[in-house]
Order: sequence, then structure tokens, then C-alpha cells
Amino acid sequence: MLLRGRVLAYFAKVKVTDTPKIRIGEAVKLIRERAKAKFDETIDFQLRLNVDPKHGDQNVRGTCMLPGGLGKNVSIAVLTTNELNDVALRAGADFVGQEDILKSIKDGTYKFEKLITTQDMLIHLKPYARLLGTKGLMPNPKAGTLVLPQELSSAIKGAKAGSIEFRVDSGSNLMVPVGKKSFEDKVILMNIKAFSLALNQKRPTSLKGQLIGEARIKTTMGQPVEVDVSSFDQRNKENDLKDLVY
Repeated sequence: MLLRGRVLAYFAKVKVTDTPKIRIGEAVKLIRERAKAKFDETIDFQLRLNVDPKHGDQNVRGTCMLPGGLGKNVSIAVLTTNELNDVALRAGADFVGQEDILKSIKDGTYKFEKLITTQDMLIHLKPYARLLGTKGLMPNPKAGTLVLPQELSSAIKGAKAGSIEFRVDSGSNLMVPVGKKSFEDKVILMNIKAFSLALNQKRPTSLKGQLIGEARIKTTMGQPVEVDVSSFDQRNKENDLKDLVY
């Protein structure tokens, strides 16, 4: 919620004409050169889409596997039957156990960043649906966090490997992490290409014209850089990432 608020505030403050737009490769290089923080800053990709989320078919949402990963270990809790706890642990889950997970949610002491559950356990989360929803933690099939028992292992491994969820907010804004300052330019660009492909797969059928209206990229502590949408949009056959292989 905080990240979406920051994106909305920035788009409201800065007009498209205020700053020049540069190609995606130049933008990535520039923000990495400018990053001076003493920690490994996250690189965020911010978009404004030409959609109206009030219309159900334009509420763009999906998941994407970033080939270069995120450069961080995402802590994952798995709520499933006792019989599948070992499966979850072998796949990389950090927290298992129905009672412990539910108690931590109720008390507000949970330490996980992502919650994955099997469909048969969803009923146990209903009392906490609003709380989890405001934190972006409520399991959902579109986010790949509400799964069938046979999908559990792959869902956990995917989340650990760099699977991200994206969702447009009420202001038609969207922001996703695409790497770290320490990543090479090519790795960040591979992640951006993968995300752009996944985003276009969720393009509303009712939308006419270009899906992405504005784009910018920034590090955690850095100033955003305006990006030329045509330089990375996978619907543009001449985009700068067309020959990038991962």
C-alpha cells in the first residue's frame, strides 16, 4: 500500500512534459550510476496504464517470473495440511504449521513476506481476510498464492526464484521491483523484458490503443528517470530489448 501511494503521489506531482524521456538501457545505466546509498538499493519500475480499473475487465493483475531474480530471499509462510508440511519445507518454505501461522496473523507478529495456501485451507483465513488484504498478503489464484495441493511445491519454488505479483491500483498506476543496484544492466533489462511480456499478456481485450501511458525507473533512494515506453514495450517490434535472450 505504501509503495502504491508513493507511485500515485509521484505521478500526480510530475507531468509527462516536465522531464525528457530516455531509452530504457540508458535509464538503467543512469540510475545505477546515481545510486549512492550504502546499501544495495532496489530498482523499481513504475508505470501508468491507459486503463480504468473501475471496469472489471481493465483491473490488470498477474504474476511474472523474473529470470534474473530479485536479489533477496523472500520469507514464505505456507498454510496447508499437516501432511504437506514436509513438502513445503523441502520446496523452501520458511514457516509452516497451521496453529503457529494463524496465531502470528491474529497477534500481528508474523515475519513472512508472502503467504501461500492450498485451497482446502482458505476457510481458516477468512477471519483475517481484511487484515491480510490491506497488507497484500491474502492468497489469491491470480497471484499464484492460492494453489492446489499438487501445485504447492512449484508455487513455493517460483516465489523463491523471483516470482512477483503486479496489480494496477485505483489510479491506474503499477510498480514492480526489477532487481538491485548491484545487478548488471543486462540482468535488470532481462527482468524488465520478462515483466513487459507478462503485462502485455494481461492486456484488456476492450482496450484500444497503447496499454502503457507513462514509465519511469528509480532506485530506492534515487530520483525517478522518465523512460521512453517504445524502448521496452514488447508490442513494439523495434523495442530495444527484442534481441535480449534469457
